[in-house]
Amino acid sequence: MLKRQIPALMICAVLLCLLSASALAVEFPDVSLEHWAHDDVVKASDCGLVQGLEDGTFRPEETLNRASFVTILQRMFGWETVTPTVPSFTDVPADAWYYAAVETARAHGVLDADTAFHPMGYITRSDMAVMLVRALGYEALADSLAAAGAPFPDVTENAGHITVAAAIGMTNGIVDERTGQTLFQPASFATRGQAAAMLVRVYDRYTARVNWLHGFYAFSSYAQIAYTADMDAVSVGWARMSWDETNGAWLNSTSAGGNDWVKPNDASAATSYFQGNGTPYNLNVYADTAKLTLSGGGETSALDQVLNTEAGREQAVSALAAAAADYAGITIDFEGMKSADWRAPFVAFLTRLRAALPADKTLYVCVPPDDWYKGYDYRGIGEVCDKVILMAHDYQWTSVPDGYVGVRAPDSPVTPFSSIFRALSSITDAATGVQDRSKIALAISFGTAGFQVDSNGLLASQTIYHPAQATIARRLAQPDTVITYDAGDRNPCAVYTGDDGTVRYQLWYEDARSVTDKIELARMFGVNGVSLWRIGNIPSYAEDAALYYDVWPAILAQRP
Repeated sequence: MLKRQIPALMICAVLLCLLSASALAVEFPDVSLEHWAHDDVVKASDCGLVQGLEDGTFRPEETLNRASFVTILQRMFGWETVTPTVPSFTDVPADAWYYAAVETARAHGVLDADTAFHPMGYITRSDMAVMLVRALGYEALADSLAAAGAPFPDVTENAGHITVAAAIGMTNGIVDERTGQTLFQPASFATRGQAAAMLVRVYDRYTARVNWLHGFYAFSSYAQIAYTADMDAVSVGWARMSWDETNGAWLNSTSAGGNDWVKPNDASAATSYFQGNGTPYNLNVYADTAKLTLSGGGETSALDQVLNTEAGREQAVSALAAAAADYAGITIDFEGMKSADWRAPFVAFLTRLRAALPADKTLYVCVPPDDWYKGYDYRGIGEVCDKVILMAHDYQWTSVPDGYVGVRAPDSPVTPFSSIFRALSSITDAATGVQDRSKIALAISFGTAGFQVDSNGLLASQTIYHPAQATIARRLAQPDTVITYDAGDRNPCAVYTGDDGTVRYQLWYEDARSVTDKIELARMFGVNGVSLWRIGNIPSYAEDAALYYDVWPAILAQRP
């Protein structure tokens, strides 16, 4: 598939769409202000996606043919025209008005390599969804989701494509008045009004930009502190919520008790820089469910005491409210809550904390995907907090089981694309997800998973390696290194040799391509916030663009 990008013509169209409606709006006599598709038709016309007919009407209830739809796709995505000498379809001659659009769509993987295209046939809702998903470059994603079925009971074919279409807002389905079921009606012909509505929803998200960029300033971050000047907010990782039998719940910013979340002796070196650039910075507070042994026997955890006891809640809220005085707000990173029993007490705690914080203090909350961790009520958290940071990362193997040495090295992408899709689907779910998507930020981490392999690609050790970024950059630049980019998982993998030239490693990691792909996917869910874990660990190696290991410019390229 040809490389997907937002070309200059599309950027110009976006700018035109942002101008006042009174200056550009094209009204059609047969699309009244009361018509359900009026706003979508007008916007689609203003953005150059659709056109009226020769008589000046739009005819929103008229069905749309396949040739017209692929012509709209070419216009929408700004593809460079492809016109082969020999036609690809028997029913699309080179002199047809739609020839260039059909051939261009085929070159971009939108159309199957059939012998006939049926250009004048009416396009079905299913075909429209499939073509749009392919145009966005999500064919492999759709295929990976097909086995799980579609969210509509009347869909039996193209389930993966229609799942993607529904998740990213192309369609909300149609409610059957008789049964109350929400149907897709895949075989129904799409009208011009329906096409305009679907195209506008996709276009708005496709052309959106990252409007909130956040970074965590924690361990060894100072080397990249200059990056924070381009961020909208920062969270400093300088505190852990601790608990002990003597003191109860308390904020620990020292190394006492093995705490890693330590405030530096001269924190002003960082805070003065943030203040000088006008970058608001929250205090990030970490806690987890690690077991603590009680003096009288039995076990508890800091989170158990803070969320499930009145004394712990009161102490923690008071400590956080007091600490907030020196910051723009508080970022809560409470991890490890696997049971759904944590959901209600966590939201209750956040609600009490929100009430205790001054109105001008922000409250951010970090949440994991809910595949394994069921203790996070996305909807409830979203109603209380200003930002919800989705930590959809670190899916890689964390250990190699006994007996695996000598077998094929595992595929261990750090962020499999289908997993990111499911995480975004869950946190934006209309019933259970965060209702205001402007509050959501997708977290980008820069984890790795390296395996020692032999010359046949078989595991040679149970150890999983996490090389430093400088080491990764040096290994990627070696002439014998083989770098691949998995089209399904949208993650890079490099196979290289160590310093002695004999020991081989297979490394899964993040690069500019994988980060861009995730940001663009989030955008299709209406999620335009990004959070980086962490400042100081963002790959920025510009020596060889072909290595794609200069991630920071790729992130900035997603900004307005």
